[in-house]
Amino acid sequence: MANQLNIALVGNPNSGKTSLFNELTGLNQKVGNFPGVTVDKKTGITKITPGITANIIDLPGTYSLYPKRADEWVAYKVLLNQDEDVRPDMVLLVADASNLKRNLLFCSQIIDLKIPVVVALTMMDLAKQKGTQINIEGLERELGVPVVPINPRKNKGIPQLKKAIEFAIQNLHKPAAKDFIDNHLLAANPIDDVKNIFPLLAITLQYII
Repeated sequence: MANQLNIALVGNPNSGKTSLFNELTGLNQKVGNFPGVTVDKKTGITKITPGITANIIDLPGTYSLYPKRADEWVAYKVLLNQDEDVRPDMVLLVADASNLKRNLLFCSQIIDLKIPVVVALTMMDLAKQKGTQINIEGLERELGVPVVPINPRKNKGIPQLKKAIEFAIQNLHKPAAKDFIDNHLLAANPIDDVKNIFPLLAITLQYII
């Protein structure tokens, strides 16, 4: 029997996330609402290997893990395992290669959650037009996660992306051991005080500090 896992699809707005979602899921899509909010919940099924299918959960586009709008709160709750109905096994993060600096801020926050991550790098043609050259292998070393250049509209890089997802499933690419930002060192005493006063909150804090 095929194994099925939940993959959260995340990224900045206008990063090419919707195009990738459509390419992966085709007609196997459903649209509803996340519990308690009128925010679209798009899900779809894709086959990673003959024995592995994945439920792709298209989360609202967001720039960081510090939510300000209702749709950003949806992504925050899912990624920090605060949504009882949606529990991702891994994250597929879409990053715009032509605006990599802005996209990598969100990417670093996701990697710091210690969730298995695969990065899909879009807009490589636009990056090239801007004169931007990206060392994919070097970027993988710095991030500590697989990075795959793709063009969903032309179906380029999709087989390689699925192979990277398969490797992540098999723990060949483990979550990055390093932290981009050691938040605990920034305010160790206040953080410990909050955890002692609010034990339940400590469960949430363990994902972000």
